[in-house]
Amino acid sequence: MIKPDLEGVRTTLQKYPFPVDVIVEVTRHCNLRCIMCPYPKLKRARGEMGFETFRKIADEVAMENPSTRIWLAIMGEPLLVKDRLFAMIRYAKDRGLQEINLNTNAVYMTGEVSGKLIESGVDKILVSIDAATQKTYDGIRVGGNFEIVVSNVENMLMLKKAGKLDKPEIIAQFIVMDENESEVESFKQYWLDKGAVVKIRPKLGWGDAVESKILNIAEQNTDRFPCSWLTRTVSIHWDGSFAQCDADHEGLYSPGDFNKQTIKELWDGEIARRRERHWALDFDFEPCKHCKDWLAGRSYFYYPAETA
Repeated sequence: MIKPDLEGVRTTLQKYPFPVDVIVEVTRHCNLRCIMCPYPKLKRARGEMGFETFRKIADEVAMENPSTRIWLAIMGEPLLVKDRLFAMIRYAKDRGLQEINLNTNAVYMTGEVSGKLIESGVDKILVSIDAATQKTYDGIRVGGNFEIVVSNVENMLMLKKAGKLDKPEIIAQFIVMDENESEVESFKQYWLDKGAVVKIRPKLGWGDAVESKILNIAEQNTDRFPCSWLTRTVSIHWDGSFAQCDADHEGLYSPGDFNKQTIKELWDGEIARRRERHWALDFDFEPCKHCKDWLAGRSYFYYPAETA
């Protein structure tokens, strides 16, 4: 079983004047019902982020710190937003943002969509696959299609190679859990041979929404330290409400509202107060009290040979 890289997190913990990562939920709709995700039981309203809200996010990041990374993720499949997604990415890149990245299950990443993603200027595409075989995939990523996903990702890699493109970087992700841990090595070798970067990480608990045996084991031998999610990131749900982190996927402990305040105001306000509690080793508040995601540590990345 994978061992979380906790030292890699501990040694890099520091205070930042602005988030390192801003995680943006462009939609709260998803086509899959994955077993390691809270989405199937999620209660908050569904919807899609308006372009003006995203524009405001990109404008502030461009002004405050263009090196802050934007990740299009959280509780939805961004490719469901279609053309608005490509326009969002293009706008962010035109504003000078250095890195805007996409999380996707790749079911809808057809040849046409891949071409539009390349044209948009997206920097990284992280594809969640989590299996090396169709049987394992079907048991984890419920509602997906293993053959289509593999074909779509391979096609994107071929388009990138044919165009001799430096980006987008294609990352094949594998979340380790009981159901798939026997396929870690075969997954890694397959996608490295295809020219993708491979990301291996432990299954998260999303606060207390999902059981993670890996985190439970790690907790037994680890003294708690400030959470890298809280000290580095800000999450913004589709309706503009802030979430402290992924553990607050329902938005029950929202520290503010982007419709009424800026990211910087939040970062220096309520989130700062919560961060200070972590620096003081006080974790006795929600959603941190029972969360174990701080134990996930750094993900493991593997890179293909130059000739791949």
